[in-house]
Formats: sequence, structure tokens, C-alpha cells
Amino acid sequence: MKSIFTFAVILLLLSVSTISFAQENTRERGRGVYMELFGNGLGYSFNYDQRFDKRFDGLGFKAGLSYFAIDGNSVATLPVGLNYLLGKNGKYFEMGAGATFLRAEDSTNAFAVGDSRSVGTGTVGHMIFGYRREPEEGGFLFRASMTPLFGQGTFFPFWFGISLGYAF
Repeated sequence: MKSIFTFAVILLLLSVSTISFAQENTRERGRGVYMELFGNGLGYSFNYDQRFDKRFDGLGFKAGLSYFAIDGNSVATLPVGLNYLLGKNGKYFEMGAGATFLRAEDSTNAFAVGDSRSVGTGTVGHMIFGYRREPEEGGFLFRASMTPLFGQGTFFPFWFGISLGYAF
């Protein structure tokens, strides 16, 4: 867990330092990496996002990964989806949909015979409605969004996420 946190801090520091030294726009299309707190990865996730066309708005995709473990219980998530950006000059309304694949493991069952682990998998759907600040010249990327989750007998209409990262 400490290595993931260290990686996130290094990524954030690199993105902030790059903002200061950017001189010209060499980006062909919108793409970025970011850490999202809550949102589609449930607790947190590291994500990659890119537009399909050579532009900064329009249709794109995102894929992420997260893992966390507490007291013998662990959860891994893989959020993937399509998104669309509306706006210009680095300020966008983001909307999208996708799925988050989940794998949970409980190894705390001391009374089980044989394999003492309990493993569960599942998928939940998600949507994205939010604001994205992604400068056209690259640099610091910020997202804040409402990300409703649904499926597996659950519905959380007011789930939110906030993201910090680097656009390149």
C-alpha cells in the first residue's frame, strides 16, 4: 500500500513540475493518467484516459486498476468505460458509462475445512457526469464527477469521485 501511495505522490509532483516548464503545445490528442479517489474504482484507482481522434474533446476511453487489503480481506477492481468530453480550451463536461470488474477475497475464516479463502467476483455498471480540467498544452489534470454505481442488487445514485493527474 505504501508503494502505491509513493507512486501517486511522485506522479503528482512530476505533473506539477511539468506545468512550470511547458513552453509549447506538442500534444496531438487528449490523453492522461490520474489517480481517482472513490469514483469508478470504488475506493481509489489509477487510470489511463485517451481520446480516439486527434483532438482534446469527443469520444474516448478509460481503464483503471486498484487493489486494497485490510485484515486479510482484499478487493481488486478494474474500471473500464467510454466517455465523451464537451467543451473547449481545457474545460470540459465529461459524461460516460462503463463497468467495474471486482474480485474480493476473504482469508479470515479460521473454521473453514481445506482452503480457508473465500473468493467472490462480480461486475457493477457505472456512469460519469462531471467536470474535467485538462489543459490543451498538457500538465495538471483535475476531475470532479458524480459516478452512479448500479448492478449486483445495488444502486448508489450519489457516488462521487475526484481525480488528480497529468495530461500529456
